[in-house]
Amino acid sequence: LASNVEARMLVDMVAAVGQAAFSPAFAVDKRGRYIAMFEALLNRPSSDVLPMLTSLLHPSCPDWLREPLSNRLSLFPLRPNGIRHILNFIAGSTSTDEQQPADVQDDRSSGPSMTLDALARATKLLTSVPSTMTAETYFPALAPQLLDLLDDRNNDNKRIASYIIGNGILGKRKIGSPGTVGWKIFAEPILGTVNPPFDQSTIGEKALKLALDRLSALVQFHPNPGLTKRLVVPTLLPLWGLGCYAINHSRANWADQIHRILVVYMKLSATESQLLLLSDNLMWDGPPRWTFKPGEDGGVEIRQRETDMNHAKEWDKLVEKIDIRIDQYLRLLQAATMTDEQLSAVFTHVCKCWLNNSPAPSEHDLMNVGDSDSRDPMQLLVDAKLVERLLEEYKDQISSSVDGVIRLVEPILADYVAGLKQKTDKATTTSSLHHRLRSLADHDDKESEEEEQSSVTISTALSLLSAILTPTDNPKEIDGSVPQSIQDSLRYIAHATSSLDSSITTSASNILILLQLRFDVSEHLRSTSTSKVVDTHAEDRQKHRIALTHLSDELAPVRAQGLSTLITLISKASPVLNIPSTSILLTSLLQDQDEYIYLSAIKAIGILASSHPKTVIQELVEHYSDPREESTLDVRLRVGEALNKTVEHLDQLFVGSVATTVSENMIAVASRRGDRLKTLQKRERATRRVEKARKEAEEAWDGDVPEADGDNDEDGALNEHIAKVVEGWADTGREEDIRIRTSALSILGTAIQTNIAGVGATITSTAIDCVLAILKLEKSTERAILRRAAVTVIISLIKAFDNADERGQQLGFGFAGENLAEVITVLKYVEMTDKDDTVVGHVRVAIESLEAWRQKSIVGRLGGSQGHQPDVGRLDETNIAGLAMRPAVRPKIEEVD
Repeated sequence: LASNVEARMLVDMVAAVGQAAFSPAFAVDKRGRYIAMFEALLNRPSSDVLPMLTSLLHPSCPDWLREPLSNRLSLFPLRPNGIRHILNFIAGSTSTDEQQPADVQDDRSSGPSMTLDALARATKLLTSVPSTMTAETYFPALAPQLLDLLDDRNNDNKRIASYIIGNGILGKRKIGSPGTVGWKIFAEPILGTVNPPFDQSTIGEKALKLALDRLSALVQFHPNPGLTKRLVVPTLLPLWGLGCYAINHSRANWADQIHRILVVYMKLSATESQLLLLSDNLMWDGPPRWTFKPGEDGGVEIRQRETDMNHAKEWDKLVEKIDIRIDQYLRLLQAATMTDEQLSAVFTHVCKCWLNNSPAPSEHDLMNVGDSDSRDPMQLLVDAKLVERLLEEYKDQISSSVDGVIRLVEPILADYVAGLKQKTDKATTTSSLHHRLRSLADHDDKESEEEEQSSVTISTALSLLSAILTPTDNPKEIDGSVPQSIQDSLRYIAHATSSLDSSITTSASNILILLQLRFDVSEHLRSTSTSKVVDTHAEDRQKHRIALTHLSDELAPVRAQGLSTLITLISKASPVLNIPSTSILLTSLLQDQDEYIYLSAIKAIGILASSHPKTVIQELVEHYSDPREESTLDVRLRVGEALNKTVEHLDQLFVGSVATTVSENMIAVASRRGDRLKTLQKRERATRRVEKARKEAEEAWDGDVPEADGDNDEDGALNEHIAKVVEGWADTGREEDIRIRTSALSILGTAIQTNIAGVGATITSTAIDCVLAILKLEKSTERAILRRAAVTVIISLIKAFDNADERGQQLGFGFAGENLAEVITVLKYVEMTDKDDTVVGHVRVAIESLEAWRQKSIVGRLGGSQGHQPDVGRLDETNIAGLAMRPAVRPKIEEVD
């Protein structure tokens, strides 16, 4: 109590001194002393100043006081721990109705848990540049606190900081694009550490790990594909090389963290060019000036590359390193969820790199990687192994690359056949394919080596062609002009038995058969293509498949991207969607622990319901009512939020069976007719476990268990009171939880206010009976929230009647007679007897609204309004209880002669 009085006195003092310092009514020459007093009052501890500033900045605050208060509030984040004070204040102001048990709250001691709406408000406040500063001076002063939050071990703090930095700073073009102040402060240090600039070749382990932690937080906690791309693309090769080095040297934590960053990027923003970049640099371990080395504390650091590397020392592990890197590349390729055409493009590119260069190297070649006359032999070996693994893992998917591979192999076969013809004619020149080998001194050795290399090259090409032409379950069409030229070359090779290895001629003969088979299949497909229906929604099907894959991912940003893709398909009413399945999927996403996901799911449900209201509403109502008692309270409340938003979204389409289903089920849940036997049994089991744990603790302590230090007596009493209220909400025997009943009344009020004509007279009458019964019978303290919602339903009903009158809509029913008197009587009784101030406030608003509506109706009727004016007289027996039906036109009695 004393602290509250002190806070109130401080607010009054600041208001009084502020008036003397800034009000135009006071002389300017006397304001200096009061301005100094004003500044002194605001130099108090941050925990006192922030509530005071927010309480003074209300709509009626005069402009001459609003400006200095706003300036001080905008500078508040620059105070020591100012950001943490703001976050805790906003989190506390938005979580008063979401109290949790003490043991759960203790886990939050190091950081607030904020809703997405509260986080957005905090971001707007923190990233608003004060009028007395520029962005170039404000954000450098703000950055240390934000980076401190980003480096915190608590995930809540990391999530908050990543949202503020990613959405509020780096997400804005003026302050977050490359070259601006935000990019220089938050992005460039990370990029410059992971990928050092030209003039720097040494990065310590701690600095490198800190940069990775910050990059990981920004990428994983902030679902923004654009920001992820901007941060990862400049560091793609360094991250790849660092991750592979960590795997090779058993740095599991480093490897896992980098893999998660790359996976998020691949799933959100990866393009074909980025995958090709990795395939071309699979063995990348740094630029010429630096490389990765073991760190001092068991991690990794960047050091200057040594010039005299001993390749022979690493030869034994080279093949193992290649296999590890290919495995990692395939994992990323799988995470990228690419289309078959993109996979085929990657495969074709790797094949081109492999076939257009020298054959697989010998051990001697691998030791001399510096030969400038030919391509790195190690890369040739990598390409060969990568082609082999791609064929093993993705043979069906890359079958569409047959044409590309054929075009790659065709000039090789043509050159080889030309060489054979020249040899047969005893020509002295060699084929153009081996032109670069003419520098050999001895002609005989040259010819022998040319033949050996030609045999290896042609064997490789034939093996690849055989693999790609092997029949699959889904053969693709191939171009008819290209196989003809290849067939000529293959026939020549197959019949040149006298001068070639039998394996080459046999392979050529087999490929001729496979090629003819595929060519015949292609002709058949082309001949029947006119009778086939072209799939005009192939792109949507591919997007839908990728969206479903992303939604099952464990990373929240990836799930967010999948949900965004699904919302796009829903918005365009794509025919590839199965509406019942999509409705079930979106409802299941309401159980997601990430607030961004389930709030987006609520949005998607509303969009889907606008086109398919019956299916979506039925699914939501079933999960909300939960007759089999399978869902938790939290999930049901989220479903209720989605249902409420869906009703609002339907607006005047909320009619017929949809309105009846929602209204009747909400009345059933809100009433005391719920029978939750399984829930009661679960609650009793939980109570027994708690009681057992308490007794065991008392036995261990040989008496009462000492309470943990931390809360003072006032906080302890408040927490105990809150705990009792929450327990009262749940401890309702076999009835519904008070919170779910309150939620049902809120949805019912929304339904009535949205379209009362769609709800109808009968259900509206039943709703009034329900809320009046709640107000008269359920008077305990823990049921105050239920009474608040009941009064809100009445207010919604009055607004619905008033809106109908404004539109000139004739409903055919309304408040009237004894029933109107009963509503007013109950409301006035609750106003006088209820101990909850909020309930009393709601009741007063309802009474005032009801009186205003009655007066407006009477004035409208006296003025000849054509809108519907409900009868305020006594109801007859034909009318529904609680409502007045529009009376029939009475016979007109006239006096005649």
